[in-house]
Formats: sequence, structure tokens, C-alpha cells
Amino acid sequence: MSAIHPLADADALGPRLHGLAPDEQRFAESMARNGVAVIDLGPEAAALCDRATAETAPMFRRGGANRVQDAWRRSRAVRRLASHPEILRMLRAAYGREPFPFQTLNFERGTEQPLHSDTIHFNSEPAGFMCGVWIALEDVDPRAGPLLYQPGSHRLPVVGMHDVGVNGLPTMADYARLYEPRFQERLDAAGLPTRRLLLRKGQAFAWAANLAHGGAPIDDPRLTRRSLVVHFYFKGGLYYTPRLSDEPGGRLYVRLPSNIITGGWEWPRRDGRRVRLGARQVLGALRARLLRRAPQE
Repeated sequence: MSAIHPLADADALGPRLHGLAPDEQRFAESMARNGVAVIDLGPEAAALCDRATAETAPMFRRGGANRVQDAWRRSRAVRRLASHPEILRMLRAAYGREPFPFQTLNFERGTEQPLHSDTIHFNSEPAGFMCGVWIALEDVDPRAGPLLYQPGSHRLPVVGMHDVGVNGLPTMADYARLYEPRFQERLDAAGLPTRRLLLRKGQAFAWAANLAHGGAPIDDPRLTRRSLVVHFYFKGGLYYTPRLSDEPGGRLYVRLPSNIITGGWEWPRRDGRRVRLGARQVLGALRARLLRRAPQE
């Protein structure tokens, strides 16, 4: 497969940059060349981060886990951060399409997660119109297990389930048994540098779908690393999960993603037309909306 990022050819950016503000140009160029870029959400973001921390604290106490998915449905502050105008402006400039956030993940501490790519979990037609944004809800201490990433890894060939020897529809076990070791082999062969991300509260870090990223070891377990991860798709595409799809056979596990901005969904499209979805996707979306209504502003 080819590189996944729509702006992977940084040298061909010229025509795309015309009409963009200087900060948008710098953001688009960094996303194209490195697969990452930092966004400063402004001085008012610090208070919003504190609100998000306070509103999600009970969710962590109830479950005893380090991760809370889709807290935007219960936290106004998380929803506002996920749909922050500055993030939307930058992503719109870099990708040339309208972005929409579809998933949030809140963390209290570092994940220590191995390097991985989001492409195997979230992809689209056309390819690559997905990205992640990591928002620091507090200043990141280098001893708290900062985010790790490999700049430029978004230009590596995409590793799909078929590439690791899975023929037909994958099973859940195929990901750990076949995909993870092969993906790590590709990273080792590329020999790219690994960087640590040390952001201040209210800063955001965007990465392209195929970028390798993970979590550093936690040196001091007493420290928190409160953060919010937001996953974005872009309007007008078909959204699917490669990990559960037979891509060569055209049997895709199509998604019906939420649109956090509107509180509804963004229907997948191919060639401008709505794609027919199975009952499982539609019923799952309805259940999520009925059980966890998004807070209204």
C-alpha cells in the first residue's frame, strides 16, 4: 500500500497553501513533512482544561481505569475542547476538507502503550482523511510517561491485515498475533528517531493517521498525565475499520461515526452518495445516543 497522509508529498504543497494564513501554512507544511504539528489553543484554554479535568474525575473514580471513552457525551468541557475552533481551522487548512471530531479518550496517567498507528483502526475512502489530536490538560512532566512519536513515519507504507498474511475477514486474535509484530518490524527497519512530547496545558498536538506513536515508560507513578485524545474524520468520505475488514476483497467494516459538533452522526458516503449500512452499525449508534445524550450548550 502507499503512504496514507493526503499531504505526504510536502514538495507539492505550493498550490494548496495559497490563500492560507501564515500559521495555517506552517501547520500544513509540518503535517506534510513530519506528520505532526502543535496547536496553541490560546490563554482561555487553560480554564477549559481545568473544567474538563473536574468533570471527568468522577468517571475515573467509578471505573478505576486510566481511560474514559467518549466523555464528550457527559462533559461540556470535553465537548468544547474536542470541537475547538482553532483545531478545526488548522485541520481544515491542512486537509482541504471539513473536519469533524467523532471520538474522545480521556486519560489520567500515561499509557505506556507501544508504538502503533491509528490507520489499522480508522481509515477512510479516500484514504488518509483521519487524524488524531492530543490535548494536554496539564503541563506534561517528563517523568510521567509522555507521548512518544516518530516524525516522518506517516510516509511509511501502510501495514494492513492482508499485508501480514490475513486472507479474508480478520479475527480479533489476528491483530495481536500477526499485525503487531509485523508493524514493529517495519518500524525497526525504518530506523526513524523517537521523540517525546512535552506540552503545556492548553496546547494540542495533531498527528496524521499513519504516524507511529505511543507512551513512554512512567518514571514516577505518583505523577498524573491528564490528557484528552480526539479522533477526527473529514466530511464526504466513507469511514471504516481496517482491522476488521477484508480490504482486498472489498468487504469493509463500515463505521457510522458520531459528529461531536452536532451531537448526531456523519453518514458515510462514496462518490457523493450515502452508503447502505447494516443494522448493527445503526442500532449501535442509536443505543449510544439514547443511553448517553450529549450535553447541550
